[in-house]
Amino acid sequence: MRRRFLRWGLSSSLLLGGSYYYYKNKTYQVPTVPYVPPPFLWETIPSRIAERFTVPQPVTDGVIWNMLSTLVIGTTGLLAKGFMMANHTTVYGLDSFLSILNDPYRTRGVITVSNHKSTLDDPCLWGVLPTKTLFSIDKMRWTLGAADICYTTVFRSYFFAFGQTIPTIRGGGIYQPGVDYAIHALNQGGWVHIYPEAKVNQTDKMIRFKWGIGRIVMDMDHEPIVIPIWHEGMEKAKPLYDPIVHFNQSIVLVFGEPVEYRDILDAWKRDELTREEARIQITQRFYDAIENLERKYRAMQK
Repeated sequence: MRRRFLRWGLSSSLLLGGSYYYYKNKTYQVPTVPYVPPPFLWETIPSRIAERFTVPQPVTDGVIWNMLSTLVIGTTGLLAKGFMMANHTTVYGLDSFLSILNDPYRTRGVITVSNHKSTLDDPCLWGVLPTKTLFSIDKMRWTLGAADICYTTVFRSYFFAFGQTIPTIRGGGIYQPGVDYAIHALNQGGWVHIYPEAKVNQTDKMIRFKWGIGRIVMDMDHEPIVIPIWHEGMEKAKPLYDPIVHFNQSIVLVFGEPVEYRDILDAWKRDELTREEARIQITQRFYDAIENLERKYRAMQK
């Protein structure tokens, strides 16, 4: 018994002494394994919500759903309008965009595509729209939103579904239910806004666009009207790692003219381009259109 006690004491002394040595000399580091969250699956979304975004037979909206959707989108739009008024906001090309959006003879869907500077880009940027538009769910935008953020609880799922946010599985590729539904909404003449960077990017240059927007354009029944938007200043109003929202910032929002891309589609249909080549070129065409908006704005400021 005594020998076992001495052996335990000696082991403890060595352990404590060794720990002190490593701590003092800072040569020991506890190995860490980065946390990898489990994948978020489409089946995780509440079934009553998921079936609303499942084509070819999505559940149609009833009167009560439309009323709640109008309430959520309209109220959020008013808050966004207050946010934009609390900053120094300058907007270019809005009238041209509204003339396209409100055209009673328009039969083509509308895609707006922009850079992504802040977590508040959507819905705050749409605060520049007229109040009448904000309360018209038939004219207001649909947008692709990360399902692992927007659809993690029943409350969030209903809120973002009322807000016309299409659940998108990050890492799910361009052929997934959310992208299919975006095509469906556009085929009905709707407006879908896309952030092809697929993440907030507060650097001076846009990162590579995801190819989902190319797939959407190629798989629609009719060619959509694609309008580029460039903006800056939202990264100062809501820096990425700052929990505080800052007001009295300079925000610039530029709506461009529709992008011409039919030549790429025609080359693809003539088998001069593979499907992947056409998708890449279309996506790059939209990337270049947004960069051109920025260049024109910079030149105008000189």
